[in-house]
Amino acid sequence: MMEKSSRRSICRVSPALALALATALSLAIVFPQPARAFSESPVGSGSPTEAPPLPPGGLSVVPGEKAAQPAPTATPRPKVRKKKTTAHGKKVSAEKFEVEPMSGRLKIKQDAYIFTRPSKWSPHIIRAHAGKYVVLTGSTRYYLQVRLKDGKTGYIAQSAVELVRPTDKYFKLTHNAPVLDKPNRWGKKLAEVHRPYYVHVIGVAPSYMQIRMKSGMVGFIPVTALE
Repeated sequence: MMEKSSRRSICRVSPALALALATALSLAIVFPQPARAFSESPVGSGSPTEAPPLPPGGLSVVPGEKAAQPAPTATPRPKVRKKKTTAHGKKVSAEKFEVEPMSGRLKIKQDAYIFTRPSKWSPHIIRAHAGKYVVLTGSTRYYLQVRLKDGKTGYIAQSAVELVRPTDKYFKLTHNAPVLDKPNRWGKKLAEVHRPYYVHVIGVAPSYMQIRMKSGMVGFIPVTALE
C-alpha cells in the first residue's frame, strides 16, 4: 500500500517540474547571455580573471633600439725621446756637466782622441799621440779636461794618460779625510783616515795622494788633508 501511495505522489509532482524546466529553457533561448573570455589566474589565486580587451588594430611589435656605439677617439701620437749623449753608461748633458778644478802637466801613454765633450760619442778635436804632454785644467767622472795649444778646451780619457806618479813617503794627516777609489770627488768611498796619524803615500796625482793603508787597501785622499 505504501509503494502505491509514493508512486502517486511522484506522478503528481512530475508535471510541475516539467513545466518549470520548460519555462527556463524558453527564457534562455529568448535572452541569450554574452560569452565571457577568461584568462588563467596565477597559481594560488581564488578565481579566474577576465583578460583585457585587445586594442584596435591588433598587437604591434616594437623593434629594439640599436646599441649606442662609442665615438671614435683620436690615437695619441707616441712621444719621441731625444737621445742623450752618454759616457760609460752615464747620461751627460750636451751643454752642462760638472768639472772639478785641477792643474798639472800629464804625459800621454797611448794614442787617444781629445773630444769636445766628456763623451766618446762627441766630436773629436785632434788625435793625441803617446809621449806627448797635455795641460790639465780639471776632471770629470771619467774624463780629464785639458787645454790645447790653440787655447781650445777638450777632454781625454783618464786611462790614456799617466795620472799617478809613483812615490814612497809618509805624511802626517792634518784633517780627517775619506779614502776614495779614484782621484776625483766622484770616487767611491772605501774607508776614512783620521788626524793626527801618518799615512803611507805611494803615488801622486793632480790634487790627490795615493796611499796604502795598514790593511793593504790602496786609495786616494785629497792633498789638503796632509801636512
